[in-house]
Amino acid sequence: MKFNHLHRWIVIFATAVLVAACGFHLRGNYDFPFTSLYIDFPAGSQTAGILRRQITAMNLTKIVNNPQEAEVILSAIAERKKKEELTYNIQGRVREYSLYYNLEYMVKTSQGKMLIEPTKISLRRTMTYDDSEALSKENEEILLYKDMQQDMAQRLLRRLATIKLTAEDRDTDDGQPAATESGNTFE
Repeated sequence: MKFNHLHRWIVIFATAVLVAACGFHLRGNYDFPFTSLYIDFPAGSQTAGILRRQITAMNLTKIVNNPQEAEVILSAIAERKKKEELTYNIQGRVREYSLYYNLEYMVKTSQGKMLIEPTKISLRRTMTYDDSEALSKENEEILLYKDMQQDMAQRLLRRLATIKLTAEDRDTDDGQPAATESGNTFE
């Protein structure tokens, strides 16, 4: 009995060490190098809504409604969903679909300096299909697209966290350093 208890603790400890050694960490707040962000996505974009909710929940970066008020602007150049037939059954009916969610975006300062050049991210999910389950497959498709939008938002958050801003990037159009919400200037 004592051996099993000791064996269990050794396994737990070894698992914790391996997980930590591989670089795994839980998703938490992202440390953005800017204090305000304008999200320029098409009206009704689900990904933009997810980004707004997640960034607002972090309470570190302010989402602004005017690009001139933003330190950084995240712009969607193109956002597309696509559905293609992947395989067919013997009767010639669709058996599998490939669902695609593509986003091309860029990040720049409010002065127009490019921080992340136009970049494309493509996500794909495969979905089996059966005519007898059409309604449930439509719901599955909706869920798969929502999952891809969540995944896209996480990828964008990670990319935003890698931005490096210099003192010049923080300067406003009038040449004065931008002020933080507390009124202090960046150094």
